[in-house]
Amino acid sequence: MNIIALGGWMMWPLLAVSILALTVVVERLLLYASCALPDDVLRTELLKASCNGDVGTVAERMVAVPLLQPFAELLTVASPNRESALHLAGEQILEQLERRLGLLGAIARLAPLMGLLGTVSGMISIFSRIAHATNGVDMSMLADGIWQALLNTASGLCIAIVAQFSLAFFHARLKTIASMLDAAGNASLIQSEGSTGHAC
Repeated sequence: MNIIALGGWMMWPLLAVSILALTVVVERLLLYASCALPDDVLRTELLKASCNGDVGTVAERMVAVPLLQPFAELLTVASPNRESALHLAGEQILEQLERRLGLLGAIARLAPLMGLLGTVSGMISIFSRIAHATNGVDMSMLADGIWQALLNTASGLCIAIVAQFSLAFFHARLKTIASMLDAAGNASLIQSEGSTGHAC
C-alpha cells in the first residue's frame, strides 16, 4: 500500500483495474481449463471420423465436458437440420468462451494511458511546487517526485503486459476449440450423408 500512496491518486484506479483484470483472467482460466481435451488424441480421432464418418468416439470424449455437451449430443443425432443445429450450438459455445475477452482487451489498451495520465499529473504537481519554491530547486526533491510519478507508468505497463499476454493465450485456445468443433461438425455431416467410402 506504501507504493500506491507514493504513486499518487491514479494508483488507486490502476489498482482497481488490475484487480478487475486478474478476476477476468482467473475466471476465464477456470472456464478454459474445464474445456481441456487431449488435443493430439482428439485430432487423430477426428481425422479417423472424417475418413469413416464415425463420430461416436469423438462425441463420447466431448460429452464429458459440460460446456461442449449440447454440441456433442448433436453429433450423433439423425436430423435433417443437423447442420444448422451444430452451427448454432458451436456459435453459442464460442460466444461463452469469448465473453469478457473484450473487457480484457480494453484493460490492456487503457492501463498504459491511465499510467501515463498519472505520470503527467504527478509531473505537473512537481513542477508547480518548484515554480513556487522560494529557496531554490532541491534536486533530491525533484528526483524523488519524478520517480514517484513514473510509478504510474510502470504500473500501467505491467497491467497491460499481463492482460495482453492473457488475451493472446485465450485467443489461441479459442482458435483451437473452434477448429475442433468445426472438424467434429464436418465429420458428423459426412456420417449423416452416408459417406463411408472415403479412404485415408
